[in-house]
Amino acid sequence: MSSLLAKARNSTKNIITNRTPTNSSSNNSNLFNNNDSLNEDEEAGSYSLHTDTTESEEVAPKESDNNKSNSKIRPGVPIIKRLSSRQLSMRRQQSIQEDYQLKEEEEIQSSPSLESAHLKQTISPFSTLFAVVQCIILPVMMWQCGVAPMKINPMIGPYPDALNYWGAKNGVLIIDDGEWWRLFTPIFLHAGLIHLVGNVMVQIESGNRWEKEWGSLIWLVVYIGSAFGSSILSVCVMPDQIGVGSSGAVMGLFGAKFAEILLMCCERSETKGREGGGEV
Repeated sequence: MSSLLAKARNSTKNIITNRTPTNSSSNNSNLFNNNDSLNEDEEAGSYSLHTDTTESEEVAPKESDNNKSNSKIRPGVPIIKRLSSRQLSMRRQQSIQEDYQLKEEEEIQSSPSLESAHLKQTISPFSTLFAVVQCIILPVMMWQCGVAPMKINPMIGPYPDALNYWGAKNGVLIIDDGEWWRLFTPIFLHAGLIHLVGNVMVQIESGNRWEKEWGSLIWLVVYIGSAFGSSILSVCVMPDQIGVGSSGAVMGLFGAKFAEILLMCCERSETKGREGGGEV
């Protein structure tokens, strides 16, 4: 019995000892396998983590750069659009203004102005000629005959005898001696510098403009006719006095202009009355 029990004990020990090493070896192999797998996993995980971190680190700056670029671009886009729209509007306004100015310049160049529309000519030869001759004759008279004192001639001019010699209006000589040309020559003579400056300035300013407006022929007829009429009236009213100056001729120009204005007003009133009657 004891031998049997010893054998049984030995057999159980053997069984246990045989089992445990196999289990331990299998466990150990399993552990090694698990460790290897864990190591591989850890290596893979570390690699993945490493790659993830590098990718994340590489991606992060890209994303940050994109965010920075977006942060720089996005708020600037509407500003650029606004500036471009303003520039376009300004350019359009400038182009419109330039076109309008060009049209105005073309219209002004193509169509005559209001002043030039009523002018028959661009020069005034007779008005200028009369003014030049008048300005030449008075200094020549003063040089030839001398300057009279202020008590005799307050106009700063020659003596009355010099004026009579050069062709002043003298009723006695015109009527008794028949010197009719004295009705025309006084328009070239003036009593002095003050008289000359007053008449010539008015004649150049108004006479030149009206000669351009009426034409030289009409202006000459009005000027010479007014000169003859004023000389005849002076002979009738003041026969004992000598007279010089172009004042009568210049006043005749003003009278003709006044008559023209009256005729234009009457013509307009007649045309308005006709249009009103036609409409009724």
